Amino acid sequence: MAYHEDHGRSNKGLLIRGARVTGALAVLLALAPAGLAYADGGAHGCSDVDVCVDVGTPGNPGHSGSGGTGGGGGKGGKGDGMCKLVDDTEIPCLPGYNPKDRCFYELMDPQPPHGPGYTDMNGADTTGPGAFYQKDCIVNDVGGTVWLTTPPATVLPDPAELARQARDKMTLLGARIGSTPGPNKPGLVGMPVWLWNNKSQTTWGPNTATAAVPGLSVTATARVTKITYSMGDGGSVTCNTAGTPYKKSYGGKPSPDCGYRYTKVSTNQSGGKFTVTATSTWEITWQASTGENGTLPDEIRTSNTTARVGELQVVN
Repeated sequence: MAYHEDHGRSNKGLLIRGARVTGALAVLLALAPAGLAYADGGAHGCSDVDVCVDVGTPGNPGHSGSGGTGGGGGKGGKGDGMCKLVDDTEIPCLPGYNPKDRCFYELMDPQPPHGPGYTDMNGADTTGPGAFYQKDCIVNDVGGTVWLTTPPATVLPDPAELARQARDKMTLLGARIGSTPGPNKPGLVGMPVWLWNNKSQTTWGPNTATAAVPGLSVTATARVTKITYSMGDGGSVTCNTAGTPYKKSYGGKPSPDCGYRYTKVSTNQSGGKFTVTATSTWEITWQASTGENGTLPDEIRTSNTTARVGELQVVN
């Protein structure tokens, strides 16, 4: 039994999906009559064939990132994920390119049925170790599902891009705010207010996720580094910890790590309460299977609660 879905190059082909790939393909098609190139000698350091991969050895391209806390390398020059055509035009190297056969490969997810009785587009037996890949080639119309017992030696994507994909798998939320007095209980001007985040993987971290392609995996880890509480009266407090949950045994003591004192009442506010906004800053670091690492821009999340504040009335 053969698995024959999408043997031709369709609108879902690897060369014509997404804005970045479409733009690169337009350049490739425009230059096709003159020939494209990949790095193995010849004019401009390339032979007169297809895509010039100017980023290192096939299957293990270089990156300009230092491996510290940067974003994993920039764009625009040698060693940073750019491919040069024969006229010196540079385009981003598309993930999955195999210079040996000038085709693109993508591991299929989910995998089609395989095993005894199933074959790929070329009639290959799918019994035993291996996986189905979607194949699409620049130089001809060969495309479809192929069974490979080992992953193809392809140009790897920028690990920072995989880190972003891993980040997008995470659920990162604002703080689940705890406070004393609580939102439905009255507090007093000058009395200690305790603030804390009811910690979880999605409200404090660490939160981890992994994105991978054949030959490269990247794990991203997100943690909250600070929470700034805007208290609704014009004041704020920034806490570098999740805060300490209040217990009755603490009495009237101030919070040791995340507290506030109101200096005005909330009676003139909507509903007679201050709106308290917690702004959480998520720091995201990533580690690649190649040893590279870096950080992504911080993610910001907010959440809200309320505080009712009055004055102590003295009766003579």
